[in-house]
Amino acid sequence: MRYFDESLVANSRPHRQWWNEVGAQREAFHIHEENLAELASSTGLVTNSAAVLPRDAWLEMDTITRRVMRDDEGQTYMADLMPLARPVHIGKIVFGNRVSSDAGTVRRSLSGKVPEVIDKVTYDYRNTLVPIFNTGYGRSWREWNTLQSENFDALSDDQEAHTAKIREDQADYALDGDDTLTFEGTTGYGIRTHPLSKSINLGSAVGGANIDLASTSTTADEIDAFFTGPFGAMLDANLITEPVNLYISPEIARNWDRQYSGSAGFKGGRIMDFVLTNRRIRKIGVTYKLSGNQFFGFVPNANYIRPLVGMAVNTTAAVRLNPVDDYNFLLMGAMGLEIRADFNGKAGVFYSVVVN
Repeated sequence: MRYFDESLVANSRPHRQWWNEVGAQREAFHIHEENLAELASSTGLVTNSAAVLPRDAWLEMDTITRRVMRDDEGQTYMADLMPLARPVHIGKIVFGNRVSSDAGTVRRSLSGKVPEVIDKVTYDYRNTLVPIFNTGYGRSWREWNTLQSENFDALSDDQEAHTAKIREDQADYALDGDDTLTFEGTTGYGIRTHPLSKSINLGSAVGGANIDLASTSTTADEIDAFFTGPFGAMLDANLITEPVNLYISPEIARNWDRQYSGSAGFKGGRIMDFVLTNRRIRKIGVTYKLSGNQFFGFVPNANYIRPLVGMAVNTTAAVRLNPVDDYNFLLMGAMGLEIRADFNGKAGVFYSVVVN
């Protein structure tokens, strides 16, 4: 989940423009509130000028947004994905990219004549949906006045709870997408639903690895054989030479907390430690978004996977037209997930399935 900070605003023209709009919208809210309070006081309609949202409340809300995003709920992998993100204009509902094929036939000769066949690359075009995530909260004007001494804390609690909700929803989307979101033939895909992601079958069907990484009956040698065999072969088939990030379920993690040696003698460390010695694995993370015999992973490089951030998560207030209107706040952000592959479909994003 991406939020506005100094680095993002300084280095991204689209987000700098949007941040200026957020600031303008907040300022307009304050001006309207002051005018409404003055009008209410002068007419004796409602005296609620003391309930005007203080300007430093935005600093508190933005700070909460950043703090909550460092909690769990999918952040094990989102924290690794977001540094790869590319800002895109909020007007781009679908972001497209072009990939090209190989081309050229090298001819060896002594004459150096132009080859008989002149080749050129061909192109394929791929699109990624960038949906908007939004939620909101509000307080009635009477509650605002009645709880003036503690209402700001209530707003902070609202901000924290709703930020956590939108953060988790974005993490869910990054993992599994949303097939109900479509635009001009483009579907909202995630890591485990994208057609360019590579699946590796852990089940007993033909071609499956027939292994349960979460089972205590699976030996350390069998786990090692899986990663040096089918897992490594999958990466080789996609010409992956960079080490990958692997994200596993808590059940697999608990199983890998076992000592590698099950005998009463020599203990060579935990299974987890041994798996990390594999040259193909850069890091292992545990996420509660997975369960049982599930894992996924990717090469932590924007050439293979990157979030597309159309709008960093931010908070704005709805303008109140009447003194007795509720105080309502909107949290929103726009993010898609682009999984990239070469012209032949070779990619660096993968996930496990069980087909028996």
